[in-house]
Amino acid sequence: MEQSTTNLSNSQFLAQNSLQLLDALAGESGLQHLVELGYAMFGNPVLLIDTSLKTLAFSNTEIKDDPVWNEYVTSGYASLSSVNYYTSNKLSLLVNQSEFPFLWTDPYSKYPRIMSKVVIGGKQIALLSIIAHEKPFQDIDLELAVLLSKAIAIELQKNKFIHYSRGVMHENFIEELLTGKTKDEKIIQERIKVLNIRFSKNLYTLTLDISRFDNAKISLAYLRNELENQIPNSKAVILDDKIVLIISYDDHGQFYKSEVKKLKTFLKTYHLYAGMSRCFHNLEEVQEHYFQSLDALRLGILVNKEAYFYPYEDYAIYHFAESSGVENLRKNCHPSLLKLIEYDGENNTDYTRSLYTFIIHSKNITESAKASNIHRNTMFYRLEKIESIMDIDINNSNTFLHLHLSYKILELLKIDLP
Repeated sequence: MEQSTTNLSNSQFLAQNSLQLLDALAGESGLQHLVELGYAMFGNPVLLIDTSLKTLAFSNTEIKDDPVWNEYVTSGYASLSSVNYYTSNKLSLLVNQSEFPFLWTDPYSKYPRIMSKVVIGGKQIALLSIIAHEKPFQDIDLELAVLLSKAIAIELQKNKFIHYSRGVMHENFIEELLTGKTKDEKIIQERIKVLNIRFSKNLYTLTLDISRFDNAKISLAYLRNELENQIPNSKAVILDDKIVLIISYDDHGQFYKSEVKKLKTFLKTYHLYAGMSRCFHNLEEVQEHYFQSLDALRLGILVNKEAYFYPYEDYAIYHFAESSGVENLRKNCHPSLLKLIEYDGENNTDYTRSLYTFIIHSKNITESAKASNIHRNTMFYRLEKIESIMDIDINNSNTFLHLHLSYKILELLKIDLP
């Protein structure tokens, strides 16, 4: 009779807590609220970490004499010594192999723990631990851990990044770098050691726009994995309707020689557009260069939609040109160039194109004449006439630079040359 009464009270307790968790999920209370509910359910502190061993949430509790708890609460990450310790005593392996919550004790973490995986779509996304700091565990706590883990999984699925995550340890770290959540050099270096990942000295950020990609036949996950196969020294994540890769090579030239041609073919095959940052060397600069790749992508599509691949280096001058604001772009054009365009329109000539050819061939008369399919002397005559119409010295370095920038502004404004 006593046993059946206990079973009934346990069932009622589980049902009561299930309802509380459902109410929290329906009320959009967030991850921290679920963890605080967990503390009330167990009567013990609760800690949630992701697969990169970064703290996601913890109950508002103080445990002064548990070094592992304090490490996660204070720094937000596991230290390399902790990772090595738990790897050597097989905790990591046990977590990976376990299907249900289990009890764990070790001398380093001071207090016994319940460990419970948080799983979404068969992939481990996080690890929940309950620490027996305030009272010993009860038999029902393992069942409660299942309930709380499932509730946390539902809450985490609201995060689109996690929806596409493979559960690979480095993915959360890459997302932190891209969004600027992690910029401290010491923390970055410690995390690299903990996650056991390697980056070469030359880094690039490559961003693909997938907002209009039809994934009815090919999934975004397949596309991301295929990109990593195409570019071996890369790590990719799906973030904000983009596939973003951090690429690293020891040899700057090797990437362009061996990978860019394959990448261009890949982009054309799937009708995708990609912007790539300049080369950089420090991981704390990832976010800055992610923004560069976004600017290259945006400007590239605007100026030359047929190209598919847009290195920031080729579009930096457009970025510089638009920095004063779109409404001021035309005002920043060299006034004499607008005068030349007007002259061509009135006289049915093409001096504006001749000047552009001269500029893009770096003032080389012979190459400019060849590109224009005219005689070298004719090119000389045209340039003299252009200087006369515009009343400028083309060979003045400041004037030359201003004219070059002005042509880029015309491209941005979609103003065709006469």
